[in-house]
Formats: sequence, structure tokens, C-alpha cells
Amino acid sequence: MGGLLDKANAVKDTEISEGEPVPVKAETKTAEAPQPVASKPNSPTPSGSPDTAMKLSLGGWVIILLGAILSLQGGAWGFIVVSIVLILGIGAIVQADRMRGGLNKPKLYASVGVALLIASGPYALVMIFPSNANIAITDVTIDEDNDELDFAIRGSFSSVDIEIQSGGEILWEGSEDMANDLERINIPIKDFFDGNTEDYDGSVLKTYTIHATSSNGNEVELEINSRHLTRQAMNGGVQFTPYVSTSNSGDGASSTYEGIRVEAFVGLFAEGEKEMDDGKHSYAASGSSGATSKIREFSGQQIYTLTVSKSDGSSGYSHPEVTLDGDVAKWTSDFSGAASSPVFGFVPLSGTALDDNGFEYIESDQFFDGDGCYDFTLEVTNQNLGATHSTSFTVVNSWEINWNHSNEEQRNSYPTC
Repeated sequence: MGGLLDKANAVKDTEISEGEPVPVKAETKTAEAPQPVASKPNSPTPSGSPDTAMKLSLGGWVIILLGAILSLQGGAWGFIVVSIVLILGIGAIVQADRMRGGLNKPKLYASVGVALLIASGPYALVMIFPSNANIAITDVTIDEDNDELDFAIRGSFSSVDIEIQSGGEILWEGSEDMANDLERINIPIKDFFDGNTEDYDGSVLKTYTIHATSSNGNEVELEINSRHLTRQAMNGGVQFTPYVSTSNSGDGASSTYEGIRVEAFVGLFAEGEKEMDDGKHSYAASGSSGATSKIREFSGQQIYTLTVSKSDGSSGYSHPEVTLDGDVAKWTSDFSGAASSPVFGFVPLSGTALDDNGFEYIESDQFFDGDGCYDFTLEVTNQNLGATHSTSFTVVNSWEINWNHSNEEQRNSYPTC
């Protein structure tokens, strides 16, 4: 019985083993098996590495940026640059997108728009709003030593045509070759001067303009500072102060009329300015505090002489010739040799001796010929202002000098005459 039972159980186990697969094991193998990825028919296969694509894209942007700089030249050259840049730069950006595996259309359109703006924007600005930044007129000054207008032309071009204009009229023109993007220009004032730019009070009478045209077609204009070309003197005046020494003796104090110190002005002032009592001049008084008008600096190109003589025709004393060289007056003193003074208002002139205060004065025996009316004659000549404006004029200011008069008040008063 026991043996038959064991056989029956064995047969049963065998049937179960052969008829039933192991579900867990079979399901595990199925889950771990790799599944093939279905490819999308519309996605192109990448044709280059990411590094290459990035380099190509950066190269495109570099081309565009360089093109933007070059397009500032404007004209046909700028148009050619912009065209080449758009083709090469945008082409490189598009190809870089393809190498990355696909065209991102929104990104591509944005990139193309930015490229167009960068490449063509400067060119458009130059064409719509022309710039003369590549030609400039600078450093405008007056060369007082040579009486010339001095300025510089700057820019990258081979030559430049220059005109000096005033009121629409060309007063001077010439051409210069450029060297190292800079050329200094020196034009004699006499070659173009056509009258003062300012009146005595600073009001502008006319303007002078430098007009330059470069060999590449750019133009620039610059108005010359009006103070530079107010150079023709129209007016002059003289004033003086007596030099009287005092000595004490047994008979009391006594005064000796040693001579006079003189001052002169050459330049511009209003009509009606004239000599005043006591050796003064109204224009000198106008520079005092609270006056309605003020003395203005005058820089010119003049020579003048001053003669002090009695009105009846005596020879008197002639001061050495004075040269106005811009804002400096120069002469050779009879007493001390070479002398100079800044030009602003009345210039203290020299004499034949030195007073107790260290100032030069004209000794009385050089000009005084008895009581009477004395003329202080100023003869002025404008120089190097051209044939029309190199004019001459004479100014006479007169005062009574009565040093021999018996009345002390008369001796010490100097009315006009």
C-alpha cells in the first residue's frame, strides 16, 4: 500500500510540473528585454558635433559684429559690407542650427532679426543722419609771431580742401595733403581778413567759418571764435600824470615839476570817448568800479608812436615806436632798453628817467616849452590785415600845462584844450 501511494504521488507531481509554466520567471524576462525606439520620420540626423556647431555660430556673430563696425564707412562701401555680412553671418547661424539636429524656427527668426539690426543699423544711421566724425577741425588759434590763423585738420583721408568763408563769400581757399591723420594749417590773416568780427562792446558784426572737404567726400564747418578776428584798431587815447618832487629847505617846502608819466590805448571804444580834465581819459574811467561800460581786451597787429609837443608847433618828445603783438606791447625804452607790457586798457609807456617810485617818466626838458596847450599825438597803423584793412589813423588829446604860472592852483590843474 505504501509503495503504491508513493508512486501515485510521484506521477501527480510530474504532471503538475510538465503542464504548468512558471509565470513569475517568464514575466521577469519579458519586462527586462530592451524595446527598440521608433524613429520619427521628420527629424533629421545631426551631421556635426555640438562643439563645431557652436564655433560656427560664434563665427557668424563675429562676422556680423565686424561688419557693423565697417559699415560705419557709409556710401557704397558700407552697402557692400552689409550685404556680405548678411550672407555670411546669417548663413553660418542657420548652418549651426542644422548641425545641432534641427531648425528652431522662432529662435532662427530672432537671430536673423538681431543680425540684420546689428549689421545694417550703423549703415542706416550713417546714411540717414550723415556723420562728419571722420573729419574734424580742431585747435584753432592765432599765431601772433607770424600773424596767421592756425588750426588742425584730423581724419583718415589722403587730402583736404579748405575754405575760409564769411557771409557766404569765399575769402580764401586751398588744399593740403594729409599725413598721419593730422595736418596743421597756417593761413596768413592778411590773405582773408575782411573786417572785425566784434564791435567795441562785444556785439558780433560778422562771422568767419572754416569749411573743410575731405578727399572721401565728407565735409565739416567750424565758426572761428569772434575774439580771434577782432584785430583792426579804430580808436586810441592817451592820459598822463605829472611827476612832482618835493624838497624841504630853510625857506620851507618847494615843488619841482619833473615831468610826466604817460599811458596809451589802441583798440576799440565807443564814439564820444575823449580826454578829460587833469590828464585823464573817459575810456579809462569807464573801466572803474560801478561804471556802465567796461574796458575790454584787444589783441591786434599795430604799431604806434606817441609825440608830446606844444600846440604851437615845437618838436617836443617822441616815444619809441610801440608794436602790438597780439596781447603784448613791445618797444625799446630810451632809458632802460627792451620793454614790454600786457595789453589790457591803457599801457604804461617808458620815459627818459626813473622816478622815486621806480616808474619811468618823460623829463620836462624833453617836451616842456613854457605854459600853454600841449598835444599828445598818437599815430597808429594796422598791420598785416590786407590792403583794405591795414589802415592808419591819428588821435590827438590835448591838455594845458602851466608849470610856470604864478598861481599854484593853475600849476596843478590840467584842463583840456
